[in-house]
Amino acid sequence: MGKRFESREPAHESSQFVKGVGPSRQVLLSRLGIETVEDLISHFPRDYYDRSNFVKIAAAGDGRSVTFTAFVLAASLRRLGGGRSIFTVAVGDETGTINLVFFNQPYLEKQFKQGLRIIASGTVKQYRGKPQIIAPEYEFVTGDLDEFLLHTGRITPVYPLTAGISQRMMRRIVKSALDKCRGMMRENLPDELVISQGFMGREESFEQVHYPESWKKLELARRRFKFEEIFFLHLLIRDRRASFSRGKPRPQMPPPYPMLDRLLGNLPFELTSAQKRVLDEVKRDMGSDSGLGRLIQGDVGSGKTVVGLAAMVLAVEKGFQAALMVPTEILATQHYERIESYLEGFPVNTAILIGSMKKSEKERVLDDLKSGGIDMIVGTHALIQERTEFHQLGIAIIDEQHRFGVKQRAKLGSGDLVPHFLVMTATPIPRSLAQTVYGDLDLSMIDELPIGGRKVVTQVVEPAERGDMYETVRRAFASGQQAFILYPLVTESENTDLQAATGGFEILQKGELKDFPLGLLHGRMSFEEKSKAIEMFRRGEIAGLVTTTVIEVGVDIPNASIMIINNPERFGLAQLHQLRGRVGRGGNEGACYLLRSENTGPGGAGRLEFFASTDDGLKVAEEDLRLRGPGEIWGFRQSGYPLFRLVNPLSDHDIVQKSWKVSGRLLGGDPGLEKPENKVVSRYYRLYYKRKMKIPEIG
Repeated sequence: MGKRFESREPAHESSQFVKGVGPSRQVLLSRLGIETVEDLISHFPRDYYDRSNFVKIAAAGDGRSVTFTAFVLAASLRRLGGGRSIFTVAVGDETGTINLVFFNQPYLEKQFKQGLRIIASGTVKQYRGKPQIIAPEYEFVTGDLDEFLLHTGRITPVYPLTAGISQRMMRRIVKSALDKCRGMMRENLPDELVISQGFMGREESFEQVHYPESWKKLELARRRFKFEEIFFLHLLIRDRRASFSRGKPRPQMPPPYPMLDRLLGNLPFELTSAQKRVLDEVKRDMGSDSGLGRLIQGDVGSGKTVVGLAAMVLAVEKGFQAALMVPTEILATQHYERIESYLEGFPVNTAILIGSMKKSEKERVLDDLKSGGIDMIVGTHALIQERTEFHQLGIAIIDEQHRFGVKQRAKLGSGDLVPHFLVMTATPIPRSLAQTVYGDLDLSMIDELPIGGRKVVTQVVEPAERGDMYETVRRAFASGQQAFILYPLVTESENTDLQAATGGFEILQKGELKDFPLGLLHGRMSFEEKSKAIEMFRRGEIAGLVTTTVIEVGVDIPNASIMIINNPERFGLAQLHQLRGRVGRGGNEGACYLLRSENTGPGGAGRLEFFASTDDGLKVAEEDLRLRGPGEIWGFRQSGYPLFRLVNPLSDHDIVQKSWKVSGRLLGGDPGLEKPENKVVSRYYRLYYKRKMKIPEIG
């Protein structure tokens, strides 16, 4: 998008030179990702206190959200055992008293000293006839109250902090940064867009998001910044995709595809209509000038792997190599064996590359891969090591895409020839989030399960019902069924009450399942030990496989019909859905038992009940996103994607859709952003945003 600009605007100066910062505090601000004045004023509040109307404690009625000033009267700490505690602080003003209650924060005892003045906010609840606030927001007041609040009698910001920076200090610093930029803050959206969308001006938006005059103006400012946040990310994604297509072309692979047709005709099953539709999209892309860059979503058991194999065969029959990268050695081995069986009798040289192979075997595979002696390879991270070179890689397929960092994925396309890319995930992603994070990839959905596909009934099991559950399991074992028995840890720790696989294995061997052969599988075992345990389980030599989340992805045992998950409250919903997908794959109805612990809180219990009520992966993913945020679900924190500050791609889907359309229309009519009306966008994008958000190419 043209040459790079330099700027001497106040917003782009180092935040070190803001009044109240200096070199030492700049080190602290850097922990929050704040390097420039722009970063500082873009450090938006995480919450707000409505201090436009302080109340007296006597007026703090049950169920009311209030803010008040008070003095610490007394405090008590009660330890409950197991690292748990309740810390209660009695505070009061001239009209009455109220208790502030904190769970499992014993260190607060040293902070709340009698006579200290505080500001507290929270929702009042009655407990045994007395008002209390559980887990309140609070600040200690030092000096004059009006000076402490910075802006008394208004909505007051509450910022994300780091050690060494207080709320009081952050408010002063942000206020100084706003003053520094006043009158010199450039717009970064086209005037036509600002007017048509009813957005506030950028400078006013900064003022209102930090020190709003009203809740309505705050919402207008936040709406503008939500759009701005997602809009420039969409520009980056579209720019990256355009620059990729302007580089070396991907190999075109037009029809006919006789080898692919032969493969599809030889399969022991017929593709579903959804698989056929997605495969048609893949073939169309691989035969076009723009090439294939596609994300395939499909629930567990929907048949993504077969579509991936078809794309690999298509590339191989056109004279190119094909690679499939997966996150675990177990999954790589399973895919390799399945591909070999499907391609029996085909003129295709296949290979596997995993870390546990002998050095001599690896060297032979690497040599053959470089010389072109291998047509199709399945592997783990070993495929992107420095020593790995392809002769002519025509397509790279990444399975369980969210488990690889962006830089890792990029290495598959780092050769002289730009391959086609196909990425696959069984974790359903709402379209608005996929459009935000995987916007450089076209989206395909395999939204249909094969006839007689996976059926799993999920049940939350109370601790007191453990015996009845294992009686059901024993009857299932006696009838020839098999079960995964999953624990969250390998070995127990003194610092946790979670159950562990090794201990659970020993207990079950001597207790509830003593009459049946059991196996043990966990991540600390060698590849050979893991493979042996899985093979014994597959052959039916063991009835129950005691394991950890090492089986979360890809382990396929058709006869396994039962999944027992201990401490399920410790897992996210999306991960539970992956685990549940390991059973019921052989046509028989499966059962997933969630054996919750006695310490499961109301929130955790509610999540489990929701999970048990639906087998719809998209609904599970949406709820997980709502509860935990996108950065936690799909691993964006480790992958190099920017975290969202204000926008939530699920709840703000209308803003996401609007931004996607506007960014496409803008670049479609002005690819270089050279038109006068787009200069404000181009300037900000090149000067500040693009160099701050460095996301490697993946396709």
